[in-house]
Formats: sequence, C-alpha cells, structure tokens
Amino acid sequence: MSTDQSPAPFSQFPGLGQQASITHAVTTRFGPAFGKIGTDQATADAAALTAELLSMDGTAWVHQVHGDTILRVSASGIAGQADGLITDTPGLLIAGRSADCPIILVAGQRADGSSVVGVAHASWRSTVQSITTQLVQRLVGEMEASPPSLHGAIAPSAGPCCYEVGAAVRDEAIEKLGPVAQEFFSPHNDRWIFDLWAANTFQLQEAGVPASQVENSRICTICQGGAFWSWRDQGEEAGRFAGVIGINLTGCKVAQSR
Repeated sequence: MSTDQSPAPFSQFPGLGQQASITHAVTTRFGPAFGKIGTDQATADAAALTAELLSMDGTAWVHQVHGDTILRVSASGIAGQADGLITDTPGLLIAGRSADCPIILVAGQRADGSSVVGVAHASWRSTVQSITTQLVQRLVGEMEASPPSLHGAIAPSAGPCCYEVGAAVRDEAIEKLGPVAQEFFSPHNDRWIFDLWAANTFQLQEAGVPASQVENSRICTICQGGAFWSWRDQGEEAGRFAGVIGINLTGCKVAQSR
C-alpha cells in the first residue's frame, strides 16, 4: 500500500488485489467521507457512494462499540451494534470505519471455490477481546473457508512508532490475552507503546491465516496520516475513513445453498 498523499479516493493491498473474486479498498481523506458514529447520514451516504465507485450493489456497516461482536450480513445498511462483519453475499461490501484503529480485512475460499469475506474494527479494546481471532474462526468454522486460502490485511492505523497507552491498557491486555501480550508492548517514558499491528498479525496467524498471506500497510495514521484521518493527531476535527471488502459479481463463483 502506497503512502502517496495525492488525492486518490482509495488505497488497496497488492495481495488482496490479486484475488479475482474480491473487491476491496481503504478510503482516504480524498474519498467518501464516512461519519463519526456510524448511525449518521454521512456514513449512509459514504457507504452508498463507495459501493457505486467500486461497482458493487451496496455496503453493510455497524455502529462500532469497541467490543467483540461479529455479525453475519446479507443486505446493505447498518446491521446493528458490533465491531465485525462476515458475508458470502456477492455484490455486498462490508465496512469498518476508523480514525486510528486498525481495520482488518480477510478473504478466503470454500472447497467449492466460492468466496467469503470479513472485516473487523480492531480498536485496542476489541483487540484485547481477540476480535481478529474470532473473525477468522467464524470464517473458517461457520463459513467453511479453507485456512490455506485465507488472505488478511491490516489497514493504515496508529503504529508502534506513536501509539502510547497507560499501564491499565497493558494490564488488561495481559489479563485477557495472556503472557503473549507482553510482546506487544514496549516502555516509553512512564507509559507504554502498544503495537496493535503486531497484536493483530499474531491473531491472524494464530487463527490460521498463512504468514505469507498477511499484509500490513505499515502506514501510521498519527505520523504518516496525510491521506488518512487520525483522532490522535487531529482530535475532533478528524473524519473517518473506511476499510471495505466484498465478493464481486464478475469473478465470484456462487456457492451451493447452505
């Protein structure tokens, strides 16, 4: 993913872009302007515009609450309160909004060649609740994706160069994720740097995504965020960008009814 700050409405991941049945993008500050809370008209308008620009039928999204709930959807519009979505419906984009939090995109295939996709809003609270692990587990267990087929991507977000948190965040991460969580923190003055990229990479791989098929934009929205919104950098002036993924209508194979 390029750090080019020219006024392009979308950025994309090379690996996901090679999947013929998958349409994906990360919107930029120059693309559709998503709302701050998900229940506003700005988000509905941006979701519709994003689908139109990417030649998809519609977009589903959620009111994000920094939890671990993942909803299965088959229609566009706001699906409820959650922080993750999965679908196997061709023509439908699913979206996660951000202004620093990692948005995780995952795509995979079933044994019959049909595709499934998922998205997660992996804020620090959702990350320590293992939302990315659960996203992959739902795609494999419920949606029957083959683990070797899985591709995962971490959108631009607060990076390990800049994302400082207090000791309480580290303590909660270790309590919920176990001793491995210590590897995701490094001391910085009297606070801690939380490497959300490493934490979510670990969850993707631990859940079954091959390491060679995990992409990380490695763009920090705080210090490299010219093309992406950052709440930590811009405060209340920050808008929201979105990571979206779906099964397109031209390259997909329709699954047998399930």
